[in-house]
Amino acid sequence: MLNFPVESVDAAVDQLAAAGIQMENYGPDLGQDEKGISRDPRGPVIAWFKDPAGNILSVIEESPE
Repeated sequence: MLNFPVESVDAAVDQLAAAGIQMENYGPDLGQDEKGISRDPRGPVIAWFKDPAGNILSVIEESPE
């Protein structure tokens, strides 16, 4: 898996969706919302998608330092 750190996962998902990219949904255990963004308090804000070859990629919100 390749993670792309972003300031806002919401904005990144909106841009990806506008380009026709569908987010992956791995079920309710990951706390994903209707956009496919996981906001589970046990982990980072993250959303997954696949590239044309089927590799899993993600956009992940950078943690404030």
